Amino acid sequence: MTHERIRFAAVGCGRVFERYHLPCADQRDAMELVGVVDTDVERARELTAGRQGVWTGTSVDRLIEETRPDLISVCTPNDAHAEPVLAALDAGVAVLCEKPLAATVGEARRMAAHPAAEKLLGVNMPFRFHPLLEAFADAARSGARRVDFSFATPGNRVWRARTPWYGDARRAGGGALLDLGPHAIDLLQTVFGPARVEACEVDAPDVEERVRLDLSFQGLPATLSIDRAARRMETAVTVTTTDGGHVLDLRRGELRRADGTVERGGDRPELAAISACFDLVTGGATTPYAKVGAQDALAVQLVVETAYEHARQARKRATSAQ
Repeated sequence: MTHERIRFAAVGCGRVFERYHLPCADQRDAMELVGVVDTDVERARELTAGRQGVWTGTSVDRLIEETRPDLISVCTPNDAHAEPVLAALDAGVAVLCEKPLAATVGEARRMAAHPAAEKLLGVNMPFRFHPLLEAFADAARSGARRVDFSFATPGNRVWRARTPWYGDARRAGGGALLDLGPHAIDLLQTVFGPARVEACEVDAPDVEERVRLDLSFQGLPATLSIDRAARRMETAVTVTTTDGGHVLDLRRGELRRADGTVERGGDRPELAAISACFDLVTGGATTPYAKVGAQDALAVQLVVETAYEHARQARKRATSAQ
């Protein structure tokens, strides 16, 4: 594969593909876009205008048959992840799926159970690839007392999804926790190990915008706060240790240590998992397994589902007390 151009295809031509996956592919001479699928075929043709020989259509099976891709990015709404991922795996094609793995745990389990998933399936959860994460982990593990992760974004006011699926509980599978939570939970589990859900509060029963999730990591308390309807942007994790607080500011690309020193690095961290997966397929990876695998993605989704169950039980208790 490293001596020939990688034949790259995609399913879903929305904002994620347009802003992240396609530019990452275009930066690599070893990758060639050969086909795209979208429910709006005119949108697919518009996006690929000026690119010679790019197949466009609405059928994943035909995409695979006619373009013979080496790698497929799946950038569809959450409820439409499973079928194109499974079709790619059935065909022996490497696939990079957007997070979460699926809209439901049942679909996520089905995808992770595919015999080819371990080898061929990667999931776009980029924070574990941040170049400052190892330094942060070294600082965090010494005398850690608690962890706080703050994730705030103006959400769809800035994102402006091509189709209004974010507010549809069936299509999205949830709200801010399922949308943004996987990024944070994967980072925390990478540094501190498996998470235990202690409590969860959401501001709406189906498609929440604000979340407070209390976790623990072998007794280490942690709080994840998500606000998808904020007027600011923040993505930062703080670990309080016996030496003071260490802050990994993912948005600014800074590690601010308790002693006042600042280390900088990590341009556009949201691209890290896509770049790592593309480098793995094209032979440019610096590690032999540079992707978030299906089992890790499933483990994160199980944490999210457990958190939602805690939130449901909390609402029931609150209703009974009225």
